[in-house]
Amino acid sequence: MLPYFYTFSWETHQNGSPIVRPVFWADAEDAALWGVDDAFLLGDALMVCPVFEEGARSRPVLLPKGHWYNFWSGDAIAGPGQVNLEAPLEQIPLLVKAGSILTMESGEQLILHLYTPVERSSESYLYSDAGDGYREWRIERWFMVRKENNLELIWEEEGEYAFHYQGVQLYIHGITVKQAWVDDREVAIDGKDGDVQSIRIGDRARNLCFNL
Repeated sequence: MLPYFYTFSWETHQNGSPIVRPVFWADAEDAALWGVDDAFLLGDALMVCPVFEEGARSRPVLLPKGHWYNFWSGDAIAGPGQVNLEAPLEQIPLLVKAGSILTMESGEQLILHLYTPVERSSESYLYSDAGDGYREWRIERWFMVRKENNLELIWEEEGEYAFHYQGVQLYIHGITVKQAWVDDREVAIDGKDGDVQSIRIGDRARNLCFNL
């Protein structure tokens, strides 16, 4: 998940927002969240819910408003309110905010996990440079627009630093895609792992449309 961590580290440098954030950062007007001290946000997309009770295999979590996905099961959960999350020994309860794109990498491939918005639209971005924090840089911006029967992903770029990945793989969470187009060309849906579908796209793709 280095691309995700690198991006919000750059964001911290730009505007001073902390990397680790209190849960009320997601909704400062919800007084019920002000006292939450056993969970935290990691950037804008992730909510981490550690287990502090010895022997516990589940724990209650107080959710901010909006929709969230269980990182491990893929289940969609609606906030605000309290939910109970499973917590086996090998998994820390982890939630992903709907509308987020988690950026990961594997070798020379960029991995995009799309956690689709329930309605309307959302924006995510990726910052990259040579790893030195200055000189040439690059920002990828993705806009997800959710409609009743389709999802559109628009990809924009800014900066002089060259795109340094050799390929891009999408993993789509929360919806079932029947057909997919990249820049008006229909592409194959590579496969399905549980409720997650994957699609391979080129690094020059700029407009993607998914028929649901």
